[in-house]
Amino acid sequence: MGNRIVVGDIHGCAKTFRKLVNKKIRPGKDDELILLGDYINKGPDSKGVLDFIIELQTSGLKVTTLMGNHEKNLLDGLKYTWEEIAFKNHGGIATLKSFNVSKICDIPENYISFIASMPYFLETNKLLIVHAGLNFDLDDPYRDDFAMLNIREMEVRPEKIGNKTIIHGHTPLPWKAIKSKINGQEKEMEYNLDAGCVYPEYPDYGRLAALNIDKWEVYFQKNIEKK
Repeated sequence: MGNRIVVGDIHGCAKTFRKLVNKKIRPGKDDELILLGDYINKGPDSKGVLDFIIELQTSGLKVTTLMGNHEKNLLDGLKYTWEEIAFKNHGGIATLKSFNVSKICDIPENYISFIASMPYFLETNKLLIVHAGLNFDLDDPYRDDFAMLNIREMEVRPEKIGNKTIIHGHTPLPWKAIKSKINGQEKEMEYNLDAGCVYPEYPDYGRLAALNIDKWEVYFQKNIEKK
């Protein structure tokens, strides 16, 4: 059995994502990449990110792509004009530019179908992996799809999810804080892997994070989009 590696929010940073995978993770044929969503928007090459994911899958590597709020925004923008406006206002213009189109409906159907097929979460024996988190105010946190993609703060109630630990992204954290928590002596109930890859102008951010959940090793790749 290979290793499973979870990757944080990419946000159109295709060069950085490629380097993380090819130089830091170097997955073997038995490994699995689990991507936490937000592949698109804000960064310069959302199409390139999706193309690389598809390329990896086509090569035979197992790649699980979870839904992020920005992917859901794109799908909603296909249905409602006001949602498309919201999509553009939250970094979507960069996504459309990467496809050389001006409207979501002009993005090729194979990409839309790929995004629409993405699951909201993944469970292992010990982990629950999701883009943003869960709404533990509900008796059944799995009922709140919106929270899975958008929640910012949560008080984890492990008894509601089979005592699993949550791995998520969505809310950027300084990369050193992520590293410190993962390497800490005490087991935590949730770990955030969003190191703000798309914000290289801030020295504590601008990294793409990945966590090998079998070896419990964390990798970081600095944003290289302008190089």
